[in-house]
Amino acid sequence: MSVYLDEFLIDVKPQKEWGWLVITYLFLGGAGAGLFLVSLYMGHPWAQVWGLILLLIGTLFLMLDLGRPGRFWRAFSRARTSWISRGCYFITALVLLGGLNILIELTMSDSGMLTTIIRVGAAAAAVAVMIYTGFVLSPSAAIPFWNSTFFPIVFFAYSLLAGIDFLILASPLLPSPAIDVAHLEKIQFGLVLLCLLLVISHLSVMSGSATAARKSIQLLTRGKWAVLFLGGVIGVGLVVPLLLAWPMLWQAGFPAVFAITAVLALLRLFGDYLFRFLVIRAGLYDPLL
Repeated sequence: MSVYLDEFLIDVKPQKEWGWLVITYLFLGGAGAGLFLVSLYMGHPWAQVWGLILLLIGTLFLMLDLGRPGRFWRAFSRARTSWISRGCYFITALVLLGGLNILIELTMSDSGMLTTIIRVGAAAAAVAVMIYTGFVLSPSAAIPFWNSTFFPIVFFAYSLLAGIDFLILASPLLPSPAIDVAHLEKIQFGLVLLCLLLVISHLSVMSGSATAARKSIQLLTRGKWAVLFLGGVIGVGLVVPLLLAWPMLWQAGFPAVFAITAVLALLRLFGDYLFRFLVIRAGLYDPLL
């Protein structure tokens, strides 16, 4: 018994509360909100529908992770103190306001100021859904690797990146107006650079943090998760898309090459999911002593 107690007190411990269901929600929920936000800006109601569908599918994974899904409503009861509870309100607001905006755009029943209020509210709710999971992680003092002000910004950037990638993949199937995939790829180039900078900055800050945070970095760069992090998140998800996109973004014939943009989108989505997976898996509790 004393051996286990000593190990608990002086050694780091991986968190095991959040598994693949929560990770999948983080991916699909953030991507759905990002897709909705971009589609709202573009004025494309059918793409907004696709964004809300992704969000709802992700939320289903989150509900399946609950011990008693039938009591999900209790998650709304602690909004004053819990970011998870606030997130429930953000998701609900996005679905309701987003659905109203889609109805307005599809029926072309613009009612002036009320329509503007609905659109602004839907956009604010989408941004809140994209960043609130970062606020769920960042106050976690017991897991120093998550205890960073970078996380809300990182989650926003990755959610926007994933949302646009889903839009690129769905663009041939969506009704008019047509999606300018080439323009979206130019936006993605900048977002990939931003995500790469944010991830490196986070690792740099955490390298001077608590013991558990340094252990997390070791796991990601030299330990059991190094191949997935360096090869998957950094290599396949960020660096390879940058290298492939750079020589062709400015070619006159680029807008017609959908197959290339689809490959780039799939690579980035793979890296996005891996990023969220490894952020959760690399979370280690700091030793008590």
